Amino acid sequence: MRKALLTLLVLAPIGCKPATSTTPPAALVPGALNSFDQTSYTALMAAQASLNSLDTSYEENPTALASLKPILDQASTDYNIAELAWQTYHAAATTANQAAVTNALNNVQSDLSKATTIPGVN
Repeated sequence: MRKALLTLLVLAPIGCKPATSTTPPAALVPGALNSFDQTSYTALMAAQASLNSLDTSYEENPTALASLKPILDQASTDYNIAELAWQTYHAAATTANQAAVTNALNNVQSDLSKATTIPGVN
């Protein structure tokens, strides 16, 4: 009995191996330096789409959405900074450039979040 228990205790860790995936990670899109570069670019495109949508809403009803204008202006400025930061990172992928992209994208996201608090903005 003791020998069987010892055998089970010794073999137990072998049976608890973590699952390994045979699926390779998704390939990067052509031109992307790495996953951060690709993800940052995707975030910029999403922010641009949001800005375009908000701008269209504002243009359709500037009186009712007057409080949206300063938020749009700030978001557009921050978007331009984020895009420049991403272009700088894309040209020279350094830790400092990566931090600049992350901070700039966070600023844009914060600006866009403020827009959703305005009544009438989807």
